[in-house]
Amino acid sequence: MKWFTRNAVLFSAKTCLAAFLALYISLELNFEKPAWSLTTVFVASQLYSAATISKSIFRLLGTVLGGLFIFLIYPETVQYPLLFSLCVSLWVAICLYLSLHDRTPKSYIFMLAGYSAAIMGFPGVVSPLSISDIVISRIEEITLAIICSSLVHQLILPVSMRSLLEQSVSVWYLNAQKLCHELITVRPKDKSLAREDILIQMANYPANVETLIVHCVYEGDAARKLIRLVSVQYHHLSYLIPTLTAIEARLSILAEQQILFPEEVTDVFAHFISWLNRGEITETAEMQQQLAVTQTLLKWRWQNGVLATEESILLMGLLERLADFVRIAGAYQSVSVLVSDLSGDTSLARASRAERHIDNGLLLLSAATAFLATFISSLFWIGSGWADGATAPMMAAIVASFFASMDTPLVPMKRFIKGVFIALAISLFYVAFLIPQATTFEALLLILTPGLLLLGLVIARPSTNLIGISVATQIPAFLGMTHHFTPNLTGLINTAVSSMVGIIVAVTITALIRNKRPSWTAKRTLRKGLRDLLRLVKEIERNGSSLLGRQHFVVRMLDRVNIILPRMRLDPHPDLVSGGNLLTEAWLGANCYDYYARHRDLLESYHLDSGQMFHELGLFLKRRMKSLQTQPHQHLLEELDLLLLRLEALAVKDEALFAPLFYLFNVRLSLFPGQRWPDSALLKTLRR
Repeated sequence: MKWFTRNAVLFSAKTCLAAFLALYISLELNFEKPAWSLTTVFVASQLYSAATISKSIFRLLGTVLGGLFIFLIYPETVQYPLLFSLCVSLWVAICLYLSLHDRTPKSYIFMLAGYSAAIMGFPGVVSPLSISDIVISRIEEITLAIICSSLVHQLILPVSMRSLLEQSVSVWYLNAQKLCHELITVRPKDKSLAREDILIQMANYPANVETLIVHCVYEGDAARKLIRLVSVQYHHLSYLIPTLTAIEARLSILAEQQILFPEEVTDVFAHFISWLNRGEITETAEMQQQLAVTQTLLKWRWQNGVLATEESILLMGLLERLADFVRIAGAYQSVSVLVSDLSGDTSLARASRAERHIDNGLLLLSAATAFLATFISSLFWIGSGWADGATAPMMAAIVASFFASMDTPLVPMKRFIKGVFIALAISLFYVAFLIPQATTFEALLLILTPGLLLLGLVIARPSTNLIGISVATQIPAFLGMTHHFTPNLTGLINTAVSSMVGIIVAVTITALIRNKRPSWTAKRTLRKGLRDLLRLVKEIERNGSSLLGRQHFVVRMLDRVNIILPRMRLDPHPDLVSGGNLLTEAWLGANCYDYYARHRDLLESYHLDSGQMFHELGLFLKRRMKSLQTQPHQHLLEELDLLLLRLEALAVKDEALFAPLFYLFNVRLSLFPGQRWPDSALLKTLRR
C-alpha cells in the first residue's frame, strides 16, 4: 500500500486535527494529563468514521469499568502493595479472558477495562489521596478525546463503511463462483494453485464481514437496513466452503472410479455451467428444477437396474451439492436485489453467536500470561523501590493483553518494541531541542504537526499500523506533557527504562508459556471438533438429538473450519495435514443425523439395528482424538457394509428406504472414500 493515498492523507489530517482539538480543550480545562487525550485520539481513530465511533465508545466503556474497579479495591488494598498488585493482576487476567471469549470488536471493552485499571492504579499508589482525581481525570480526558475524534471523523469528509461491507460480501460470493467453475471444468489433478488461496480467503470472510457489521451499525438507519440484509447473505454464504469441498470430493471419487456421466447428467452439467457463468436470479428456480428432475431420473434408473447403486448415489449426491450451491446463490442474489432498495422492510437474520468455538484452555493460558507478566513486574517495582517503576507493570499488562489473541505473538511484539525505541528517539529530540522553544500553544502546534501527520500516515498503512500504534501510545508518556510542562530528560529516560522492563517481562513470559505455533492452535481446535462429533453421535444413538442440535453442530464445526484452514496453510504440521480440517467431520455428523434420527421409526420397522455401527464409530473417534493420524478400523467398515447391503436389498422393494440408504452411504464415503461398493457375498459371510 502506498503512503500518500487519498484515504491515508485524509485520515492523518483529520486525526491530527482531532488530537490538537483535544489537547487544546484539555489545557483550557486544566486537565492533569492532556497527553492521555492526545494518545486516545490516535488509538481510537480509524480510517472509517463508523469504526472510529464504535471503538471510541468501546474505549470509554472499558475505561469506566477499569476506573470503577480501582475505586472499589483501592481503600482496602492500597496499604498492602502485594495485595493491591495481586488484585490488579487478577483483574487484568479476568478481563482478558472475557475479552478473548467474546471474539467480536466489542471484546475491546473488556481488554481495555483490564489494563485501564493498571494504568490508573499503579501510578496512583505514589499519591494515594489523589486516586479519585486520577481516575476521574482519566475518564474525563478519554471522554474528551473520543468526542473530538468522533466528531471530526464523522463531520469532516466522513468515510462510509457501507460500500466496503457490500463489496466484502460480493467478493465472497464471486470467489465462490470462481472456485465452483474451476472445480467442475478443470480435471481434479490439474487444480490451480490459486484454488487454495481462494479457499483461505473464504475462510476469513465470515469474521471480516461480522467485524464490519459491528462497526457499520454506527452509521445510522440506512446502514442498519443494509446490515439486516447482509446478515441474511452472511447466513447463507457461510455454507459455501463445505458445499464446494463436497462438490470437489464427489468429482474426485467419480474420476478415480472412472464413472461416466449418463446423458441426462451431462446435459444438466452443461446447463449448470451456463447458469453459473450468467448467474441470473430469474434462472435460479429453473436450475433447481432441472437438478431435481435429473435426480429423480437417476433414482428411476437405479430402481430399474440400469444404474448400479454406488453410481446412482454418487451422481445424486453430486447433484444434491450442486443444488445446494444454487440455493445459496439464489438466496444471495435475491437479497442483493433488496440491498439496492434500502427502503425494503426486512428482518435481521442473526447467526447464533452462542455456537462459536471457544478454546477455554487457550484462553486461560493467555489470561495466566497476562497475570504473571503484570504481577512479576509489580514485584520488581515493589522490590526496587523505584518511584518511576509503576510504568513497568502498566506496560506489562498492556502488552500481554494486546497480543493475547495471536498464535505466535513474539513477532508482532518485536515490532511493538521497535515502535517504543522509535518513540523514545523522537521524544528525546523533542524534549531536548524543540519543546523548550515552544512558549505558546501555537508554537507547540507548529512543532508537533509534522510528526503527528507522519504518525497518522504510519497508522493508516496496514503494514506499519502496529508500529504507529506503539509510537502513539508511548510518545505522550515519554514527553510528560502536563498542564505545567517542564522538559525533564531524566524523567523521560526513567519512564522509558521502566516501560522496557515491563515489556521485556511480558515478552519473556509470553515466550515461555504462551507462544504457540498456528498448528498447535489448529490441532486443539480439531480435537475439540472431534469431541463435539462424538457427543452428537452418542446423542443420535440414544435418540437425544434434535434438528436444532444438528444445526448448532454444523455452525460450530464451520466456525472451527474457518479457524483451522488459514493455520493449516501457515503451518502445515504432519499431524494437522493428516488430521484434516473438520469439513469431512461436519458432513459426517450431519449425515449420521439424517440417516438415523430422521428415519429411526422406518429403520426400526425393518429391524435394522445401527447400534453396533455407532459403537464402532464412537471407538474410532475416541482413538482419533488421541492420535489425529488414526484411520477408521476394519470392524467399522464391516458394520457399515452390512447395513448398506441390507438397506439396498430392502430399498428395492420400499422406495422410502432409499433416503436412509443415501445418507448411510455418505457416512461410509466420509470414513472410507477409497472403498468401492461392498460385494453382496459379504452379507452372507457376515451373517455366519
